[in-house]
Amino acid sequence: MEIRVLHLGLIKTNCYLLKSDKAAVVIDPGFIRDGVFEFLNENQDKERLILLTHAHFDHIGGAADLRSRTGVKIGIGKDDAPALSDRRLNLSEQFHADIEPFLPDISFESGEKFNVGDIDFKVIFTPGHTKGGVSYLSGDCLFSGDTLFESSAGRTDFPGGDIRALKKSLKKLMSLPGSVKVYPGHGDFTTISRERENNMFVW
Repeated sequence: MEIRVLHLGLIKTNCYLLKSDKAAVVIDPGFIRDGVFEFLNENQDKERLILLTHAHFDHIGGAADLRSRTGVKIGIGKDDAPALSDRRLNLSEQFHADIEPFLPDISFESGEKFNVGDIDFKVIFTPGHTKGGVSYLSGDCLFSGDTLFESSAGRTDFPGGDIRALKKSLKKLMSLPGSVKVYPGHGDFTTISRERENNMFVW
C-alpha cells in the first residue's frame, strides 16, 4: 500500500491518500485541493472510499464536495455521524467555516472490519477528542485522527470532548504492537513504541 500525505488548510490537517492495486482511499479531506480530486479521478478503475476519523470541520470540510464530484461514498464512526450536520459539534460555527450539513453513506461500528478493494481496515473506537472519533488500523498502519499525535494527544475542551474517554482511548492504542506506524491528523508520523516511551499523555 502506498501512502501519500497532503497538508490541507491553515491548520495543516493531514489528508492521507492510500493507493494499492485495487483500491484508492482518502482519509480526512478537510479542505478541497486539486490533488485530492485528481487522486480519486485517476483511480476510477479501483474500489474507492472517503474515510473520516472524526467530525471536526478541518477534517470533514471537503468531503461532501468530493463525494458530489466523484460519486465516492463517505464513511465515519457511528457516534460522530450526527455531528456532520451539527455546526456546533463540528466546530464550523465556532471557526466560521462554510460547511453545509451532510450525512455519511456508511456509519462504522466499534471493532468493525471492512475492506476497500485489497486494503483491509479495522475500526478502533477512540472517543475523547470527540464523542465518536475512530482510528483506522490497516496492517501495521494506524490512522489516529486527533486522538494520538507525536508526543501529544487530542484536546478535550470542544463540545463532545471527554478527558477520561481520551485516556481510555490512548490506553487502547498503546496496546497495539510497538511496530505499528501512526499517521496522525496533524503533525509528524510516529510509532506506537516511540509514543510509549516519549508521550506524557499515555502514562
